[in-house]
Amino acid sequence: MDFQKQTYSLQVNQYIRKLIQQGKLRPGDPIKEAELSQMLGISRAPIREALQILVQEGLVSAEPQKGKTIRILTPKEILNGYSISAILESEGIIMSLHLWTEEDYNDLSHILETIKDKSAKVKDVDELQELDELLHNMLLSHCDNEQLIQMSRLSCSNISKFLCYPYWRAISDPSHFYERHKAVVDAIFTKDPEIIRKTIHYHYNEIAEIISKHVEQDIKA
Repeated sequence: MDFQKQTYSLQVNQYIRKLIQQGKLRPGDPIKEAELSQMLGISRAPIREALQILVQEGLVSAEPQKGKTIRILTPKEILNGYSISAILESEGIIMSLHLWTEEDYNDLSHILETIKDKSAKVKDVDELQELDELLHNMLLSHCDNEQLIQMSRLSCSNISKFLCYPYWRAISDPSHFYERHKAVVDAIFTKDPEIIRKTIHYHYNEIAEIISKHVEQDIKA
Protein backbone atom coordinates (compact mmCIF):
# COMPACT_ATOMS: atom_id res chain seq x y z
CA MET A 1 0.00 0.00 0.00
CA ASP A 2 1.51 3.32 -1.09
CA PHE A 3 0.16 5.65 1.58
CA GLN A 4 1.04 9.32 1.68
CA LYS A 5 2.30 10.23 5.15
CA GLN A 6 0.07 13.26 5.60
CA THR A 7 -3.10 11.22 5.03
CA TYR A 8 -2.20 7.90 6.65
CA SER A 9 -5.08 7.91 9.13
CA LEU A 10 -7.65 8.89 6.47
CA GLN A 11 -6.44 6.18 4.12
CA VAL A 12 -6.44 3.58 6.90
CA ASN A 13 -10.03 4.64 7.69
CA GLN A 14 -11.04 4.08 4.06
CA TYR A 15 -9.11 0.81 3.89
CA ILE A 16 -10.95 -0.62 6.91
CA ARG A 17 -14.28 0.57 5.50
CA LYS A 18 -13.53 -1.29 2.29
CA LEU A 19 -12.70 -4.48 4.21
CA ILE A 20 -16.04 -4.21 6.03
CA GLN A 21 -17.96 -3.66 2.80
CA GLN A 22 -16.22 -6.60 1.13
CA GLY A 23 -17.07 -8.86 4.06
CA LYS A 24 -13.41 -9.42 4.95
CA LEU A 25 -14.10 -7.79 8.31
CA ARG A 26 -17.46 -8.79 9.73
CA PRO A 27 -19.41 -7.55 12.78
CA GLY A 28 -17.71 -8.82 15.90
CA ASP A 29 -14.31 -9.35 14.26
CA PRO A 30 -11.36 -7.94 16.23
CA ILE A 31 -9.15 -5.25 14.72
CA LYS A 32 -5.51 -5.67 15.70
CA GLU A 33 -3.32 -2.60 15.38
CA ALA A 34 -0.09 -4.63 15.23
CA GLU A 35 -1.32 -6.78 12.34
CA LEU A 36 -2.53 -3.76 10.38
CA SER A 37 0.74 -1.96 11.03
CA GLN A 38 2.77 -4.87 9.70
CA MET A 39 0.48 -5.50 6.74
CA LEU A 40 0.35 -1.85 5.63
CA GLY A 41 3.95 -1.06 6.48
CA ILE A 42 3.16 2.01 8.60
CA SER A 43 3.42 2.86 12.29
CA ARG A 44 0.61 2.15 14.72
CA ALA A 45 -0.09 5.82 15.49
CA PRO A 46 -2.16 6.61 12.34
CA ILE A 47 -3.90 3.24 12.66
CA ARG A 48 -4.88 4.09 16.23
CA GLU A 49 -6.11 7.50 15.06
CA ALA A 50 -8.14 5.94 12.21
CA LEU A 51 -9.74 3.43 14.57
CA GLN A 52 -10.69 6.17 17.00
CA ILE A 53 -12.45 8.00 14.18
CA LEU A 54 -14.26 4.80 13.21
CA VAL A 55 -15.39 4.42 16.83
CA GLN A 56 -16.78 7.97 16.75
CA GLU A 57 -18.50 7.21 13.44
CA GLY A 58 -20.14 4.11 14.89
CA LEU A 59 -18.47 1.45 12.75
CA VAL A 60 -16.10 0.16 15.41
CA SER A 61 -16.72 -0.70 19.07
CA ALA A 62 -14.12 -0.25 21.81
CA GLU A 63 -14.56 -2.16 25.05
CA PRO A 64 -12.21 -2.73 27.99
CA GLN A 65 -10.49 -6.13 27.87
CA LYS A 66 -11.91 -6.82 24.39
CA GLY A 67 -10.16 -4.08 22.45
CA LYS A 68 -11.61 -2.81 19.19
CA THR A 69 -14.03 -4.84 17.09
CA ILE A 70 -16.34 -4.24 14.15
CA ARG A 71 -19.61 -3.07 15.66
CA ILE A 72 -22.50 -5.55 15.95
CA LEU A 73 -25.90 -3.98 15.40
CA THR A 74 -29.07 -5.26 17.03
CA PRO A 75 -32.37 -5.27 15.09
CA LYS A 76 -33.53 -2.40 17.31
CA GLU A 77 -30.46 -0.33 16.50
CA ILE A 78 -31.06 -0.90 12.78
CA LEU A 79 -34.65 0.28 13.04
CA ASN A 80 -33.59 3.28 15.11
CA GLY A 81 -30.81 4.22 12.70
CA TYR A 82 -33.09 4.29 9.68
CA SER A 83 -35.78 6.09 11.66
CA ILE A 84 -33.31 8.84 12.55
CA SER A 85 -32.36 9.21 8.89
CA ALA A 86 -36.02 9.42 7.89
CA ILE A 87 -36.82 12.08 10.48
CA LEU A 88 -33.79 14.23 9.73
CA GLU A 89 -33.97 13.98 5.95
CA SER A 90 -37.70 14.65 5.72
CA GLU A 91 -37.50 17.66 8.03
CA GLY A 92 -34.43 18.96 6.22
CA ILE A 93 -36.31 18.81 2.93
CA ILE A 94 -39.45 20.42 4.29
CA MET A 95 -37.67 23.32 6.01
CA SER A 96 -35.81 24.21 2.79
CA LEU A 97 -38.50 23.44 0.22
CA HIS A 98 -39.35 27.11 -0.22
CA LEU A 99 -35.88 27.62 -1.70
CA TRP A 100 -36.37 25.12 -4.53
CA THR A 101 -36.40 26.55 -8.03
CA GLU A 102 -37.82 25.19 -11.27
CA GLU A 103 -34.28 24.23 -12.22
CA ASP A 104 -33.98 22.17 -9.03
CA TYR A 105 -37.11 20.21 -9.89
CA ASN A 106 -35.79 19.65 -13.41
CA ASP A 107 -32.48 18.40 -12.01
CA LEU A 108 -34.31 16.00 -9.70
CA SER A 109 -36.36 14.68 -12.62
CA HIS A 110 -33.19 14.19 -14.64
CA ILE A 111 -31.56 12.19 -11.83
CA LEU A 112 -34.64 9.97 -11.59
CA GLU A 113 -34.66 9.39 -15.36
CA THR A 114 -31.00 8.42 -15.20
CA ILE A 115 -31.80 5.95 -12.43
CA LYS A 116 -34.63 4.53 -14.54
CA ASP A 117 -32.43 4.10 -17.61
CA LYS A 118 -29.52 2.58 -15.73
CA SER A 119 -31.66 0.29 -13.55
CA ALA A 120 -33.01 -1.30 -16.74
CA LYS A 121 -29.48 -2.17 -17.86
CA VAL A 122 -27.66 -3.29 -14.72
CA LYS A 123 -28.03 -6.49 -12.75
CA ASP A 124 -26.58 -5.28 -9.47
CA VAL A 125 -27.62 -2.35 -7.27
CA ASP A 126 -23.95 -1.70 -6.55
CA GLU A 127 -23.88 0.12 -9.89
CA LEU A 128 -26.64 2.47 -8.71
CA GLN A 129 -25.03 3.63 -5.46
CA GLU A 130 -23.59 6.84 -6.88
CA LEU A 131 -26.99 7.81 -8.28
CA ASP A 132 -28.58 7.04 -4.92
CA GLU A 133 -26.18 9.43 -3.20
CA LEU A 134 -26.70 12.03 -5.91
CA LEU A 135 -30.47 11.96 -5.49
CA HIS A 136 -30.43 12.12 -1.70
CA ASN A 137 -27.85 14.90 -1.77
CA MET A 138 -30.13 16.80 -4.13
CA LEU A 139 -33.01 16.46 -1.67
CA LEU A 140 -31.01 18.29 0.98
CA SER A 141 -29.16 20.62 -1.37
CA HIS A 142 -30.87 23.73 0.05
CA CYS A 143 -30.73 22.70 3.70
CA ASP A 144 -28.15 24.87 5.46
CA ASN A 145 -27.98 22.72 8.59
CA GLU A 146 -24.77 20.76 7.99
CA GLN A 147 -25.09 18.88 11.27
CA LEU A 148 -28.53 17.62 10.29
CA ILE A 149 -27.23 16.45 6.92
CA GLN A 150 -24.22 14.70 8.43
CA MET A 151 -26.28 12.92 11.09
CA SER A 152 -28.85 11.88 8.52
CA ARG A 153 -26.25 10.33 6.22
CA LEU A 154 -24.27 8.69 9.01
CA SER A 155 -27.27 6.98 10.61
CA CYS A 156 -28.19 5.24 7.37
CA SER A 157 -24.89 4.68 5.58
CA ASN A 158 -23.27 2.83 8.49
CA ILE A 159 -26.04 0.25 8.24
CA SER A 160 -26.77 -0.20 4.55
CA LYS A 161 -23.34 0.50 3.09
CA PHE A 162 -21.15 -1.16 5.68
CA LEU A 163 -22.33 -3.10 8.74
CA CYS A 164 -25.36 -4.67 7.05
CA TYR A 165 -24.21 -4.31 3.45
CA PRO A 166 -24.63 -8.02 2.52
CA TYR A 167 -28.28 -7.92 3.65
CA TRP A 168 -28.97 -4.64 1.85
CA ARG A 169 -27.41 -5.99 -1.33
CA ALA A 170 -29.33 -9.26 -1.15
CA ILE A 171 -32.75 -7.67 -0.74
CA SER A 172 -32.29 -4.90 -3.31
CA ASP A 173 -32.81 -5.15 -7.03
CA PRO A 174 -32.51 -2.43 -9.71
CA SER A 175 -36.21 -2.29 -10.66
CA HIS A 176 -37.37 -2.00 -7.05
CA PHE A 177 -34.62 0.57 -6.48
CA TYR A 178 -36.10 2.76 -9.20
CA GLU A 179 -39.70 2.41 -7.96
CA ARG A 180 -38.73 3.34 -4.40
CA HIS A 181 -36.95 6.49 -5.53
CA LYS A 182 -39.71 7.42 -7.96
CA ALA A 183 -42.13 7.47 -5.03
CA VAL A 184 -39.83 9.90 -3.21
CA VAL A 185 -39.49 12.20 -6.21
CA ASP A 186 -43.25 12.16 -6.81
CA ALA A 187 -43.74 13.20 -3.19
CA ILE A 188 -41.32 16.11 -3.57
CA PHE A 189 -43.25 17.37 -6.57
CA THR A 190 -46.45 17.58 -4.51
CA LYS A 191 -44.73 20.18 -2.27
CA ASP A 192 -46.95 18.87 0.50
CA PRO A 193 -45.01 18.52 3.79
CA GLU A 194 -47.16 15.66 5.12
CA ILE A 195 -46.89 13.64 1.91
CA ILE A 196 -43.14 14.22 1.80
CA ARG A 197 -42.74 13.26 5.45
CA LYS A 198 -44.85 10.09 5.08
CA THR A 199 -43.08 8.99 1.89
CA ILE A 200 -39.57 9.53 3.22
CA HIS A 201 -40.40 7.60 6.39
CA TYR A 202 -41.78 4.71 4.35
CA HIS A 203 -38.73 4.81 2.05
CA TYR A 204 -36.37 4.21 4.97
CA ASN A 205 -38.54 2.06 7.22
CA GLU A 206 -39.32 -0.46 4.49
CA ILE A 207 -35.65 -1.37 4.13
CA ALA A 208 -35.01 -1.13 7.88
CA GLU A 209 -37.69 -3.69 8.71
CA ILE A 210 -36.41 -6.18 6.14
CA ILE A 211 -32.77 -5.87 7.19
CA SER A 212 -33.60 -6.05 10.91
CA LYS A 213 -35.61 -9.25 10.36
CA HIS A 214 -32.70 -10.86 8.52
CA VAL A 215 -30.33 -9.90 11.33
CA GLU A 216 -32.75 -11.23 13.94
CA GLN A 217 -33.01 -14.55 12.10
CA ASP A 218 -29.23 -14.86 12.00
CA ILE A 219 -29.01 -14.12 15.73
CA LYS A 220 -31.49 -16.89 16.47
CA ALA A 221 -29.86 -19.36 14.08
